[in-house]
Amino acid sequence: MISINLLSPELKLARIEAKRNASMVSICIVLIIVVIAITIIGQSLKSTVTGYLSGATGDVQKNTDQLNESNDIQDLAYIINDRAKTTDQINEKRVIWSQVLQELSNSAPSNLEFKFINANNKKIPNFVLQGSTTTEREIIKFKEKIENSQFFRNVNFKSSNLQKAEEGKPERLDFTLEFDLEKTSVNSVVSGFSTISPGGQKNIK
Repeated sequence: MISINLLSPELKLARIEAKRNASMVSICIVLIIVVIAITIIGQSLKSTVTGYLSGATGDVQKNTDQLNESNDIQDLAYIINDRAKTTDQINEKRVIWSQVLQELSNSAPSNLEFKFINANNKKIPNFVLQGSTTTEREIIKFKEKIENSQFFRNVNFKSSNLQKAEEGKPERLDFTLEFDLEKTSVNSVVSGFSTISPGGQKNIK
C-alpha cells in the first residue's frame, strides 16, 4: 500500500508546528503539575518538621526547667545540711546552766551553804565553788556526790578554813572546790556566770 501526502508544503509546516506546540503545552502542564506536587509535599514536610521541632523544643525546655528545679532543690538541701551541722556544733558547745545549778543543789547536804560560785565553760577549771558547813565529813560527802554526777569531772579540794563561831552558834568550816563541766552531758545557753550567796547578788556573762 502506498500513501501519498497531497498536502501543500505550507499545510505540512503548519501541522508540524501545531504538533510541536501541543507537545510543548503538554510538557508545560506536566511541569506545572510536578511543581505544584513538589510545593504541596514541601509544605506538608515543613509543617511536619515545624511541629516536630516545636515539640522537641518544648521537651528540651521542660527537661531544662526540671533540671534547674532539681539543682535548686539540691542546693537547698546542701544549705539545710550545712545549717544543721552548724547548729549541732553550736549545741555541742552550749550548756544549760539551770540543769547544772539544779545538780549542784541536789548534791549538797542539807547543812551545806554555798557562799560563792564562779562558772565559765571557756576556762579551766570551769567551776570554783566556795561554801561552808559544820563538819569536814559534809565536805567529803558533797565532793563525792559531785564526782559521781554525770555533769562534773576533775573535782579537787583546794582549801578549808575553820571560822570562829558567833556566840550561841556552831563553828563553820569554809571550803573551796574546783571542778570541770562534763560537756558531753549538757547543752548550753550562756558561756558563764557567777553568783554570790548570801545577799542575792548574781551576775550572768
